[in-house]
Amino acid sequence: MRAVFLDRDGTINKQVGYCGDPAKIELLPGAALAVRRFNEMGLLTIVVTNQSAVARGLITEAQVRRVNAEVALQVARESGGRFDAFYYSPYHPTEGVHEEYSRDSDWRKPGGGMLRQAAQDFHVDLARCFMVGDADIDHHAGKDAHAGIITLQVPSEYGAEVADHQVASLLDAAEKIAQMLRAAEAS
Repeated sequence: MRAVFLDRDGTINKQVGYCGDPAKIELLPGAALAVRRFNEMGLLTIVVTNQSAVARGLITEAQVRRVNAEVALQVARESGGRFDAFYYSPYHPTEGVHEEYSRDSDWRKPGGGMLRQAAQDFHVDLARCFMVGDADIDHHAGKDAHAGIITLQVPSEYGAEVADHQVASLLDAAEKIAQMLRAAEAS
């Protein structure tokens, strides 16, 4: 099974800081259509997001889940696209106020723990997957999970263009991935 792993904030929806309020979620242009295209390609579509605001005591895990649900709802309403799963890391190694979240974890990107867990849960072949995000840590998380993951980066202030491919948006990433899949089928 193949999957596309997606960062959430700055990739699917606008970056709004430590967001625990679903009312603040606004999808980026073309993001909902991109998710539907991933679905149409037969890719599992899985969100992997750092949410250290939980460790910092700024939001709760319940708020993270509500925001994730709002992202999914907006995507479904706009395009009919769907996510197969959301994974989030509530951890921070040094800035936590809650002991249970104040620790190192390979689930926190740039670690690849969320991707490895999703691969186990969904029987995904990581060597045949993609990771799309707006930050260098997304690329590093993909490569930490498996060196063969192809990484794509949307523009942001958090990236130094270390990903395998630079794309203009999540929709552009969907088109690039579709091209790669067509080329692989043709060879």
